[in-house]
This record gives sequence, C-alpha cells and structure tokens, in this order.
Amino acid sequence: MSIWEKSLLLILLRQQLESERTTDWQVLHRRDRGWALAQPGQSPWQLLRGWLQQQGVSPASGTTLFIYGIGVAAFMSGFALMAGLLAYQPFQRINLLWFLLIALFLPFVWWLLALFFTSAQVPFPLRTLYEHRLPQGSFLFPLSALLKQTVVALGQHLSLLFAGGMLIAFLLYLLLTDLAFGWSSTLDLGNDLIHQVTATLAWPWQTLWPEAVPSMALIEQTHYFRAAPLAAEQPALYGQWWRFLWMSLLVYLLFPRLVTTAWARYRLSRMQERVRQNDALISGLWQRLTSELIDQEAEPVEQREPSGQAVEPATHPDRYAQIICWGVWPDTLLGALREQLLRDGTETRWIAVDSATTQDASLAALDGLPDQPLLLLCKGWEPPTGELADLCQGLAGQRSRLFLWPVPLPGMSEARQRNLIQSWQSFMRQLPDSVHLTSGHLPQAVMHG
Repeated sequence: MSIWEKSLLLILLRQQLESERTTDWQVLHRRDRGWALAQPGQSPWQLLRGWLQQQGVSPASGTTLFIYGIGVAAFMSGFALMAGLLAYQPFQRINLLWFLLIALFLPFVWWLLALFFTSAQVPFPLRTLYEHRLPQGSFLFPLSALLKQTVVALGQHLSLLFAGGMLIAFLLYLLLTDLAFGWSSTLDLGNDLIHQVTATLAWPWQTLWPEAVPSMALIEQTHYFRAAPLAAEQPALYGQWWRFLWMSLLVYLLFPRLVTTAWARYRLSRMQERVRQNDALISGLWQRLTSELIDQEAEPVEQREPSGQAVEPATHPDRYAQIICWGVWPDTLLGALREQLLRDGTETRWIAVDSATTQDASLAALDGLPDQPLLLLCKGWEPPTGELADLCQGLAGQRSRLFLWPVPLPGMSEARQRNLIQSWQSFMRQLPDSVHLTSGHLPQAVMHG
C-alpha cells in the first residue's frame, strides 16, 4: 500500500467510524473481532483496508493511478522544459545566463516556496483545486494536519520527478547531440563577474571534480556577441561547460529535492502511524480487531481455592459493612442500588470512586478502619479495565476479604446474569487470592479462579 493510499484510508476510516458512534460497543466488538479472526495474516494497514471494504466503503481504486498520472506529467514537464532550453539555440549557442535562470534559479525558488508551506502555518496551497475531490469531513480538525502533510509530501514528490525529467533530458541531449554553450549579455557584465558567479556556484564540488569549475580562460573565450559567428577554430571550447552545468543540476536541482522529499515522506509516515495508534476512533477499531472479546461464550476455567483459610463468600449484600461504588453510574440505577444495599438501616460506609477520585484518595478513606468484608460494585455490562485492576490490587493490600460484584443492568434474566459472572472469571485470574467474585443477590458466589 502506497503512502498516499494510507492517508486516504485513514480519512475514510474515520468517516465510517463517526457514523458508528451510537452503536453499542459490544455489538461492534463482536462483529469486528469475529471478522478479524477469519482473516489470514496481514499487516495492520491491509487489515484496516479489508475491514473498510467489507463495510462497503471501498477506498478509491484510482488513487494510485491518479498519483502515477500526475507523476508522469511532472516528469514530462521537466523533460520538456530542458528540451526547450537545449533545442532553442540562437546562433547555435546556448546562452549560459538564460540556462541558469530557467533551469536552476526558478526551480530553486519553487523549492523554497514548498519549504515555506511545509513549515509555516498557512492555508492549504491550492486548496480549492482538490477540496471537492476528497471525502466529506477531510478538513476536520483531527485530520487537517494529516491532510496538509500529505499535500506537502506529494508536492515534494512531484518536484523531484520534475527535476528528474530535466536531468534525463539534459543527459540525452548531451549524449546524442553536439551542444555549444557560451554567455552573452547586452549589459557589459565583464569576465570577472561571471567568473566570480560560476566559482561561487562550483564551490561544493571544486575539490571533488576540479574540471567542472570554469576557468577564467574558458569564460573569456566563450564570451560571444550577437553578430559574431561561432569560431570554427575553437568549437570544442563551447562544449566544455557541460561539466559545470551537470554538477549544478545535481547539486542545486536534484539533491535538495531528494532531501526534502525523503524528509516529507518520513514525517507523513510518522504522522500516519500516530493517527492510526492515537486517534480515539481508529485505535478503538484496532483494539476491537486484535483483542479478545470477553463474553458469554468464554470457556470455564479451572477454579482453585485461595491460599490459607478458606473464606465463605457472603451472598447477601447486608453483610458488607463497607461498600465502594466504582465508576459513574446512572442516577436511577445508583439510587436503586443504595436503597437495596442500605435498606435494613445498618451502619454501612458507602464510598464513591470515579475517574476524578484518585486511587490513593480512595485507599486513604479506608485507612484505619476495621478489617471487615468490603464489597466493590462495578458496572457488569462494561469490560473490566486496568484502572479497576489497580484499585483491586490496592484494596487487597488493606482488606483480607474483598468481594467484587459486576452489577447487571435492570431487567436482565437470571441466565444472562450467570453468564455475566462467568465472563469476569478471566479478569479475576490477575487479581490476588483475597479478591472474590460474587453474584451479589444470586444464590451462589463464584470464588476467585
């Protein structure tokens, strides 16, 4: 998959995932994980593209062809420009000053403008020319940086192909024709000025290839005037400029574009990986594709007795003197729970712990209290998280008996509630032996496995 297809894939992925925001995550996890298990071994990008295709949103198949087409157009434009410079020969001599202006100076200015759009906080260049061709929502904030970097990298890519076309044309004309170079100007520039300019341009390779540095004698002898014909006794002098011009094209035309193109593609590749791994919707999709689904089909695991004296698990909520409610609950369900668990009027300590309450704060609230059975309420219709595991680890260090109750949603059948308890058994394996899984109001309790 090309680097350009990856950017389009991320745009289409996020657009599709935005439309599924209101769908239940369990339904999405079951659908996506089941599909991923049926796929052969693939790279992450191929797997994401396959998922998008099976959703009926096929990435534009003509993207590669379009990039190839504009790349060929850029290459041919550079070839045609160089061919025009070399084929247009007034008096059978190519003016060196005109050649440097068109073949080096103007492309160099183009390259500097590309660097400006790369680093400066400016609007998208030529945005109106391609905005209508992109999927809806491509310019939204989460994808705007990715889209801009893609446009910058594509511009550098086309610029490199343009420079490559110019070099290929120059090399072909150099091999297959007899080129004559000289310099001329209506203004009296002087040989010293031209020698100074060419010596400055040739500074990078003056040690590597001294023959490619024009001498004062060459500059003086190839200075021609409009009415003077080409001197027949020294035609070879007019061809000696090719070394200087070839190195100028390599150093000032090709090499800067190689560097900036490689850098732009590297930045785009890094940004694509960051979007794939850090974007909330796309990373959530990847987790659904690669992580196992803890559901009612979870295989039963071998149970083991906790070390030390066996503890009879309490099955009635009234026996817990301390209760911790984990997470943010709907008000109606939370009120019903409090009424159910505190209905006998016994003194029970109720502690609410959510994302705004740190683990240290919740543990400090129990510090110094008698070591009595503790009931931890969590939302059973959501999967257990690492934060919940950390909280259980901390509570197990303070309490000798800790019971974890995944509270079902109101209206669940008895069979569904039993299946809910079974689905949490794999989570309990990573907790200490003093933490037990209980079904709360059900007749039986499932010990830590």
